Amino acid sequence: MRGFESLQGYFLSVNNGEPMQKDLMIEIRWHGRGGQGAVTSAELTALAAIHEGKFAQAFPSFGPERRGAPVLAFNRISQTGHIRVRAAVNEPDIVIVLDPGLLYITDVTLGLKREGALVINTSKAMSDIKSEFGGTWKLAIVNATAIAREVLGVSIVNTTMLGALVKATDIFELESLDEPVKERFGARARSNLEACRRAYEEVIIAEPVASDVKRSRTAQVEVLPGWKELLPGCPVVEPGNASQYRTGDWRSQHPVYDYQKCNKCGLCYIFCPEGCVELRDDGYFTANLYYCKGCGICSAECPKDAITMVEETQ
Repeated sequence: MRGFESLQGYFLSVNNGEPMQKDLMIEIRWHGRGGQGAVTSAELTALAAIHEGKFAQAFPSFGPERRGAPVLAFNRISQTGHIRVRAAVNEPDIVIVLDPGLLYITDVTLGLKREGALVINTSKAMSDIKSEFGGTWKLAIVNATAIAREVLGVSIVNTTMLGALVKATDIFELESLDEPVKERFGARARSNLEACRRAYEEVIIAEPVASDVKRSRTAQVEVLPGWKELLPGCPVVEPGNASQYRTGDWRSQHPVYDYQKCNKCGLCYIFCPEGCVELRDDGYFTANLYYCKGCGICSAECPKDAITMVEETQ
């Protein structure tokens, strides 16, 4: 039970040493995008906790999500008994952000307890992140995308962020992830565990700022039509109506074309699941970033390696 005692000891220390009631159930909220493995992260977290004899649950926020769309997943972990509550986690002890682009389209700190922890995947320096997202909570950052690309060959950061979570919160032992990861990933478990350990070693942790510091942050929230505007019940009410929805905002990476390599074969156009690859006047192709969700299929199918997926910086 060392992990819980350590985490709760931290929670006590940031309360100026004053006694506070120990909450023996830790609640976690994961912020990610469809295809990044946030739900898998939550499941592996629960299994690692169960491996240590704790009680745990993991579940996603269901909805019409597709690859690139913002998604939520949740954990509850208890060392005292069965967990009865099944509702979404609105006041988490820990928040983990898998995609840095979500920092600016949703308030990831919403409901985060003052004595909690915020763990972010970002390539930015701690000074920049702390000025924007520092608070009375512990702040931890790691460039999980770079680690995942180097170790796994893809920018899927779910197992990588587990290492950052463990180092930042000590919620359970890092070794407790070994069996769940091996069972889930089979032959790929070794590389996933390596990425997890790399993040554990490279995560940077900052202590909370003063409790009286007030920070104002406004997230860019997409304004969607109200239910009355969607009558008779479907937002697609005429041909081409779906083009009004900027799905490109879901993207965490985008394709960049090297026209010196491109042979104009058009496979990127054929395989694009969103139909956002367009033919230019000169016969080359390009992605319409207004709709591109950054799935990377065009890059994977390109026979000339003329398309590179580049991480979004904002």
